[in-house]
Amino acid sequence: MDQIRRPPVDNAENGQRSTRRALARRLTRIAAAIGFIGASGVSFDKHGIDAGAILGMRPSYGPAATGTVPNLAAIDRLIWMPGLDAGWNPQGLAVAEGRLFVSAYRSRRFGQYRGRCRVFRLDPVTGREIGHVDVPPPCGHAGGLAYAGDGTLYIADTRTLFAVALDAAFAATPAFRSFPLGSGVGGGLAASGRGAVWLGSYSQERGGKIFEFRAAMLDALAAGAAVEAKAAARQSSIPSQAQGAAVDPDGSLWIARSDIAWGSLDKLDPATGRIEARYPAPGGIEGIAFDPSGRLWAVSEAGSRHIPLRYPFFPLIFRVDPARLRSGG
Repeated sequence: MDQIRRPPVDNAENGQRSTRRALARRLTRIAAAIGFIGASGVSFDKHGIDAGAILGMRPSYGPAATGTVPNLAAIDRLIWMPGLDAGWNPQGLAVAEGRLFVSAYRSRRFGQYRGRCRVFRLDPVTGREIGHVDVPPPCGHAGGLAYAGDGTLYIADTRTLFAVALDAAFAATPAFRSFPLGSGVGGGLAASGRGAVWLGSYSQERGGKIFEFRAAMLDALAAGAAVEAKAAARQSSIPSQAQGAAVDPDGSLWIARSDIAWGSLDKLDPATGRIEARYPAPGGIEGIAFDPSGRLWAVSEAGSRHIPLRYPFFPLIFRVDPARLRSGG
């Protein structure tokens, strides 16, 4: 190929270029000051915290950068949610056997909140998807995921609980068991406990309830038998707009609350339902789960393909250091 020859540049043009470079440097400093996650995947906030590269595969749509979020300084890992281009909307999240699991439903338009259900499996170190499995009907929302440490992965749908052996879940033909949820028990969200699974309900205006079911009781249920509130080991009140739940190493119950434009993490006393702390969180936060190190993993649906881009764009799985959360964000 012939070399391209550029015409001589006069002093006026040199001056304009210097001005543009100075402006670019100034904008970079402003972006770093207010908090910004660039297309390079490196984030900065007003404290100079580098949240690291965004792992995984970026979707083909959306703005060139994701915006700043509350408590960004507490986030130390970011992963793109897989399946975004195909319309998968993240909901539940679980940590099990060194892997991340995220449940999702497929939506093709704004206002469609039910569709096919899928569970994605990811490597938390590389952010790479290492398998997925489709959940059979009547699953249509897959609002929660839970793992009780007994080898079974639980998928909570609005009115049905699904169970599948973790070591066979991603085989060619996994065997799911399903149980209808009895009166008062909702599958809007789920949490992993020690030998237990928590199932909770979403309420737009009023608080809801979350129930703890022992894994041994669920394992003994015949396929098709209902999961009834009276079989719960205990229950707790939860605030409105609860989207996800997790139990920390000390036994406190954490609730993720959100709409697309805002989010919060509430720390509750499970015995009384009293809120002990509340922290601003990324908008659209859904499922949450603690890993063995005490870090809190979460996923946001803000920026899923069917959600208009006038809302925040943060369709990420992210890891939080709870010790660095601040009530003021």
